[in-house]
Amino acid sequence: MPNFLHSQHHLRLLRLSKCNIGGDFPNWLLENNPKLGEVYLDGNAFTGSLQLPLLPNLKAFDISNNKIRGQLPANIGSIFPNLVISTMSSNMLEGLLPSSFADMKNLECLDLSYNKLKGELLIGLAREGSKLFLLRLSNNMLKGEIFPVSTNINNFQYLYLDGNNFSGPIPQTLSTAPLCTLDLSYNNLSGNIPSWLGLEVLDISENNLVGVIPSCFSSFRDLKHVYLSKNKLQGEFNMFSNSDLRVLDLGDNNFSGSIPKWLGSFGITTLLLKGNHLQGTIPTELCHASDLRIMDLSHNNLSGPIPRCFGNIMQQEGVIVAYPYSPSFGYSVFQTFGGDAEIELSGHIPKELSSLTQIRALNLSHNHITGTILSAFSKLLNIESLDLSYNNLTGSIPTQLLDLTTLAVFSVAHNNLTGMTPQRIAQFGTFNESSYEGNPFLCGPPLLTSCSEPKEIPKSPLEPECCEDDTGFLDIESFYISFLVAFANVVLVTVVVLWVNPYWKNVWFYYVEYYMYSCYYFFASKM
Repeated sequence: MPNFLHSQHHLRLLRLSKCNIGGDFPNWLLENNPKLGEVYLDGNAFTGSLQLPLLPNLKAFDISNNKIRGQLPANIGSIFPNLVISTMSSNMLEGLLPSSFADMKNLECLDLSYNKLKGELLIGLAREGSKLFLLRLSNNMLKGEIFPVSTNINNFQYLYLDGNNFSGPIPQTLSTAPLCTLDLSYNNLSGNIPSWLGLEVLDISENNLVGVIPSCFSSFRDLKHVYLSKNKLQGEFNMFSNSDLRVLDLGDNNFSGSIPKWLGSFGITTLLLKGNHLQGTIPTELCHASDLRIMDLSHNNLSGPIPRCFGNIMQQEGVIVAYPYSPSFGYSVFQTFGGDAEIELSGHIPKELSSLTQIRALNLSHNHITGTILSAFSKLLNIESLDLSYNNLTGSIPTQLLDLTTLAVFSVAHNNLTGMTPQRIAQFGTFNESSYEGNPFLCGPPLLTSCSEPKEIPKSPLEPECCEDDTGFLDIESFYISFLVAFANVVLVTVVVLWVNPYWKNVWFYYVEYYMYSCYYFFASKM
């Protein structure tokens, strides 16, 4: 801390944000300046604990993104009686939430996220007449039910309780609050989704919610961002026929049915349906969703070809990341098809995908895709990950792919590729055997198979039989002629032998007569 601050006693505003100042938190600085109205010490490296003095004029207090430890003062409500905005997130604060927070009559915004606070949620924060409209307690160790007491909550507009250990159902008491954003994700909540959750932003992912989505969701015109992933929800989701919907994340549930065609008529930007039981084909109507930037359809039971028109809607600048490599959605755009053996997308790779010049990652793995690898993929000069593994691709690996200097992940494993692996230069010099394994007629380093010994090149399973070299084999017409000639020769020799040799003729007729009578008595005994 600068030395001249020790002699200051009449400061009204203190702003030392993002200065990387270390040492113990300067409690003395607050004590020396009792008239402070705003304090911004966020983004530093302060340690130690809080020993806060009385500051009756303080309205804004921001000490976020430091390394402050210990408990919050139990009397913080009387120390800062007129506080309006308090941000103490991303520290190492621990212990219980002081009940005196409820005594702050003017408190509007309270952010204590990313700390180590424990205990239960303060019911006093939702008291009648409270001005607290933003409460963020994300990523702590809080537990118990969420405002279990039956009361009308009419203050919260933005409520973030994600990343804790809250249990029980989503409380009905929140239905009276004028909520715009509700984030209850990453908890242990159970029960059904309430029918009143018609918010602008709703995130209840990573819980234990069950049942179906309420049908009344279709009447909520304010719904824009919906995150329901990683629960135990089921049924179909046709209730989201809302023209204002921008983000829909239903991944890792038990939803069934087909992908609704109406999704293409909305201004949806993010569509995440990964890990369900969806069936049928990918509707071409999705190509009309001109604002679509993020899409993940993997881990379903989809079938059919990849719509070629997807190449037209994804030619937007941005970062396109395949889901298996980056579960973070921040500043990312996804273009993912496939993911495991349950996906059955088939057909050739659409050439339109080679026009996605801004794509960063493309994952078409674990499908039934046939044909060859597009040499035009060399145009994807920004791509960092290309996964074509576990398909039925044939032909050689195009040498043009050596132009992809940004490629960090590459896999064509478990296909029917032939020929030599690409030269081990530039990025391709970093790929190991796992990138090429499972192609028995592929040779060259890093594989152990040498290209010096000639090998029989496998025929594509889709090639017609007439294209095969049939040298040394009889065609079907020659086979029939040969068979008839041989059969006629056998009959002729038999007749000649019986005619010339009376003994064999008598033996022949004896056995014929014997088997005739045997058959007659057999059938007669069964009548």
